[in-house]
Amino acid sequence: MTAQHLPGDAAFFEEWNDRQPGTRRSLARARAVGEALGTWDGTPPVLAIVGSKGKGTTAVHAAATLSAALIGDGRPAHVGLVTSPGLRTNRERMRFDGRAVTHGEYEQVAGSLARARAAVPQTDHGYLSPTGSFTIAGAAWATSRGADVLVLEEGLGGRSDEVSLFEPNVVAVTKVFYEHGEQLGPTLNDVARDLLGVVGPRTRTIVTVEQDAEVMAIVEETATTFGADLVTVTPGTPTSAPTGLSPITRLNAMAGEAAGLALASLLHWPAQADRVAAALASVRVPGRLSRHLHQGVPVMVDGAISPDGVAATVAEYLKWHGRLDTVSASFPDTKDVEACFAELHGFEHVIPAGADDYLTFTRAEALHGTVSDARTAVALGIDSAREAQGGCLMVGTQSYVGLALDMLGADTETAFVPPLP
Repeated sequence: MTAQHLPGDAAFFEEWNDRQPGTRRSLARARAVGEALGTWDGTPPVLAIVGSKGKGTTAVHAAATLSAALIGDGRPAHVGLVTSPGLRTNRERMRFDGRAVTHGEYEQVAGSLARARAAVPQTDHGYLSPTGSFTIAGAAWATSRGADVLVLEEGLGGRSDEVSLFEPNVVAVTKVFYEHGEQLGPTLNDVARDLLGVVGPRTRTIVTVEQDAEVMAIVEETATTFGADLVTVTPGTPTSAPTGLSPITRLNAMAGEAAGLALASLLHWPAQADRVAAALASVRVPGRLSRHLHQGVPVMVDGAISPDGVAATVAEYLKWHGRLDTVSASFPDTKDVEACFAELHGFEHVIPAGADDYLTFTRAEALHGTVSDARTAVALGIDSAREAQGGCLMVGTQSYVGLALDMLGADTETAFVPPLP
């Protein structure tokens, strides 16, 4: 859930909120509603991003790279971008040339979605998922705005996600690990095959970061099956991505850059290195090791929710701030709570935080005696840091990150700035 709720949100979440026990999201319904919306009327080329972690970073950098390309008439390409989830508001899920859809446009898109849903009878008892709603509505909106290309981040899965209703020309694959087994399958192999299921006959290039052997074998098999070129991005791959990014973030940025360049090349759009570098330097991804100054207090915010991710975040915070002083952390019972908090053992002050009402935090409470609601935890973190004349790390679920960014007044409107012609 986002920090702020808008009237138009209801159109995207209503079917999920009203779903019956045991029902599942329906791709058939998503296609039917999308057809009523005109989602596939003149759809431009598509770059799809799948994976388990880092998709948002990859998607934004892919879109920024494409914004640096020049199309046939010598003008910069217009790029539609649909990502998940939103942080401060759900408007952030839909962008055109790096800027979030305006309040007015968002309400118009929501109205169009509501009318399309009402016009399409439900025939298979499945529901239109929130991520699917944003995918089909966001793609339709960006296309109507004149997007020359679409960058679409999957919400949950590949073959089983609404992004599979499109026919991507390029697919970027971030690090794949076992997650969402109840939806994607009981093994890592199943998860990887579902994610790679988005690849189709029109896919000419697959870009991937280095994967575990089992996953890499599936990536290679998929590329061979569809005759797609395979590009593997490693830390040593030449790149125009900024050098100051953390290693994990930079690798995902490099994957996005490589995918964007692959699609630009496929479309015969020149993308000069200096323009790409300028576009990538403008990228801002709040909530992913983002750094802020709030009332004189230095704050880092990150959405790490695994032990390895938390450890990497702590290392970046220490490198940036030089001291492990205050941390406010939100790890629900669905995560490896004990291991995540163990990575915070070096901090002087640890403030456990709650988040969405549908999540429980009993394990965090057992470890620390109390769990503050999210807004209180953010305020306590700032106050503690100020009293200690130090800084604060805020880490945890995307819902918590979104609320923290909202209270910090972070700019989430602009993801990147296209370079001038």
